Amino acid sequence: MSRVKPYTMSCPISRSLDLLGNRWAIHVLRELHAGPASFAQIKAGLPGIASNMLSARLSELCDAGLIAKSHRLYTLTEHGFSTRGILFELARFGRNQPKPDNPTDPEGVSHRAVILAGAIERAAGPLDDIRAEILLDDAPFSLTVAGGRAALQAGSLPLAPVQIAFGWCDVEAVARGDQRVANFAAEREISAEDPLQVAALLDLLQKAMDIYGGFK
Repeated sequence: MSRVKPYTMSCPISRSLDLLGNRWAIHVLRELHAGPASFAQIKAGLPGIASNMLSARLSELCDAGLIAKSHRLYTLTEHGFSTRGILFELARFGRNQPKPDNPTDPEGVSHRAVILAGAIERAAGPLDDIRAEILLDDAPFSLTVAGGRAALQAGSLPLAPVQIAFGWCDVEAVARGDQRVANFAAEREISAEDPLQVAALLDLLQKAMDIYGGFK
């Protein structure tokens, strides 16, 4: 399957679109920002994509050095991981656009976690040092923040210093300015040994959701 004709322009936006503007390319990256995945797993997360189209996108992204394949699993490279900010800005812009009447995609928790991870990394400062387990819509994710970088990966965090549970509806409510993180946190049980870690996590989540909502 041939690629869309490139712009062949010097503008960096055009050069980005030459790489990421092909149909489904951004969606494939979104799936891999949620974690390593097989061809079948990626396809399952993208209803409507044909197998030959997915093969073409994966091949192009591999050739561009954004993803790599090992033992039947596709993963992001460091270059590919750098697209997190692009996906986050698209999500932040898209949340204010009207939804289709009959969406064809399942709005899964892994997709929401990719957005939340982008917001947390945008909010994280160079001195933030946080390890926590987040139950997002009852699905466990391990959060590690250090040196201004954030990793939010599916799965429990063994011996997590802090554990907090909330839903995507809470994220959207904070993003709209309808409530504060401290409000929904007060209504839920937070497991923690160090109150300072709890305070740091809640402050970071508030900043992240404010950024997602466009308040910062």
